[in-house]
Amino acid sequence: MTLSRILRAAAALAVTALGLSACGSQQAAPASGGNDRSTSVVVGLTYIPNVQFAPAYVAVSEGIFTDNGVDASVRHHGSDEGLFTALLAGEEDVVIASGDEAAVASTQGMDLVSIGSYYRDYPGTVIVRDDSPIQSLADLKGATIGIPGEYGSNWYATLAALQGAGLTLADVTVSSIGYTQQAALTQGDVDAVVGFSNNDLVQMRLAGLDVRSIGLPDDAPLIGASIITTRAWAASHPDQARGVVASLGAAMEAIHQRPDAAIEATMAQTGTDSGAEAAARAVLEATDPLWVDESGSANTAQDLERWGMMADFLRQINAVTTDIDVSSVVTNDYAAAPRSS
Repeated sequence: MTLSRILRAAAALAVTALGLSACGSQQAAPASGGNDRSTSVVVGLTYIPNVQFAPAYVAVSEGIFTDNGVDASVRHHGSDEGLFTALLAGEEDVVIASGDEAAVASTQGMDLVSIGSYYRDYPGTVIVRDDSPIQSLADLKGATIGIPGEYGSNWYATLAALQGAGLTLADVTVSSIGYTQQAALTQGDVDAVVGFSNNDLVQMRLAGLDVRSIGLPDDAPLIGASIITTRAWAASHPDQARGVVASLGAAMEAIHQRPDAAIEATMAQTGTDSGAEAAARAVLEATDPLWVDESGSANTAQDLERWGMMADFLRQINAVTTDIDVSSVVTNDYAAAPRSS
């Protein structure tokens, strides 16, 4: 499931806990005056306002974009838009999207490039009931695993989990259950589901379910949410591209030091009530480790070796039918010094 699908699947939580409102093209106020699209930057986000996007909200509300020379606003996609539709149409300049989805889309002729890391780690995880005998990925042998369908990030995470455990699809039963992971797991229709540590796992625990998670291997060849644009835009707006990446990184560090900043900025997007705030704090607690390292620093540079591993993995599992040109789909030219693998 892609980042966009993650948040659409979380609609029930968003309605009750994040004050979901019509957000087809909801847009925050620009970081500085004017609406000239020749100089302003629109940061595209997926359908439902969520604290997972707090770095963008905080970078606008606290003037971090402005400090980095960027006149920025944020825009939530309409539910009928493709993830990259507005970006490729020039209605957005940058979009937060999963690296795996951008890599696959690049093989379909889309001019996409990742210019910065948004999630430092991949949040995919296997979720089981607390009383399940499954204690490790290897214990999935013979199990029924529920996923929305055999596509997107949930599917890739499932295959990465099996690979890490030395298993194949022949060792398990994969059940396409749509976005009913919580019900399917609760009712015993499946033995495990593949979800995300800062979304599905949080939702289930907020609902009072006794569940635990088994993470993917540390070397799982997948890339999580990234800062995506087009090569054409980055080449013609290098200072703005660097400013966007620097601003989001600075906002991540600010949120790590002051979590309330993220809550306040998110509540301004979603509406405020006690249930919404409690849910947002739970999601934020699970998301913060994805933004920063142990020291609280947000390194937006990308692991190019991991991108290469992911390209090979996506080809291996037939997610793409042609080789991915890694050098064209990811660059650290607009981010900080690259981190080691």
